[in-house]
Amino acid sequence: MAFFDQMSHLLWPRLKNVMELHLRSIKQATPTSLGGVDLHAHYVSRRFAEFTCSVLLILQKGNKTPSVGSVSLDETPRKEGRKSLGGPVSATPSPSKRLASTSNNVPATEGRIPKAAVTKPSAGDMLLQDLNELLDEYIALLERLSEEHVVNIKKIVFMINNLDQAVCIFQERRVAGGKELNRILELLMLQRELFVEEELLQGFSKMIAFVQQTEASLAAGSATDQTVNIQVVESLVREFASNWRSGMETINRNVLSYFSNFRNGMEILKQVLTQLLLYYTRFQDVIRKVYKRQPPAFTKDLVPTTLILAEIKKYALAI
Repeated sequence: MAFFDQMSHLLWPRLKNVMELHLRSIKQATPTSLGGVDLHAHYVSRRFAEFTCSVLLILQKGNKTPSVGSVSLDETPRKEGRKSLGGPVSATPSPSKRLASTSNNVPATEGRIPKAAVTKPSAGDMLLQDLNELLDEYIALLERLSEEHVVNIKKIVFMINNLDQAVCIFQERRVAGGKELNRILELLMLQRELFVEEELLQGFSKMIAFVQQTEASLAAGSATDQTVNIQVVESLVREFASNWRSGMETINRNVLSYFSNFRNGMEILKQVLTQLLLYYTRFQDVIRKVYKRQPPAFTKDLVPTTLILAEIKKYALAI
C-alpha cells in the first residue's frame, strides 16, 4: 500500500491545483469574456455539468464514497473542511489510511467517538467540498449572466434553460440523487414557479391582483358586496370570457419559443395553465363569497372550469 500512498501524495496537489483553477475561472468570468448571453443555455453550463459528473463518477467507481447519492458535504463540518482546503497537502490522509480507519469502528462501550475522528476529512470529502464551492460559483455566475437581460421574465428563462441543461447532463451520465443534483433541481423548480407567475401577469394581471387583494379583505372581514366595486368585477368577468382562449394560445407560443428543451417547456406549459385554472377558480369563489345573498346578472358569463380544464388537456395531448 506504500506505493498507492506515494501516488496519492503526488496526484493530490495537482488535482487541487486544477480545482482551484476552475474555481478562479468561474469567479472571474464576465458576460463579455464569455462571449455574450442569450436566452438559451450557455456553454458554461455544459462544461460545469460534464466536469462535475466526471468527478462524481470517478469518486463512485474508485470507492472513495459508498455512493454518489449518499455522501455529501453535509457529512463533513464546514469549518474543518474549509481549513483543510487551504492547508498543506501532506495533511491529506491517504486512501489506504482512510479505508483502514473506516473499517475499524469504535466499540459502543468506549463512549462517543472523539470529535477529531469524526471531523477529519478524507481526500474524497475535500474533493466534494471543492465541487460544492464550484456549484456555488456556477450559480453566482448564472445570476450575473442573467442580469444582461433587462426584462425580468427573460432573466428567469435564461436561468431555467441553464439549470435544465445541467440536470439533463446529470441524468444522461446517470449521476442521480446526490447533493449537487438535488440543489440544481431545487433551483430549477423555484425558477419555474417564478416563470409561471410572471407569464400569467402578462395577460391576466388584473384578475390576479383582484383575487389576491379581495381574498385578503375577506380574511380581514372588510370585503362585502358594498365595498367591492361591482363594475370592476363585471369587467373582469367579461374580459376573461372573451380572452381566455387567446391568452392560453399566447402562453403556448411564448413557452415554445423560450425553452430549447421541448420536454421541459411542456412541463412548464402545464404548470402555467394549471395555475391559471387555479386563479380563475379562486376568482369565482371570491365572487360567490362577496355576492352570496344575490349573485349579479353577469355571473352567467363566468366560464365553467370544466371547459378550461378540457382546453388544458388539449395542450397536454399535443405533447
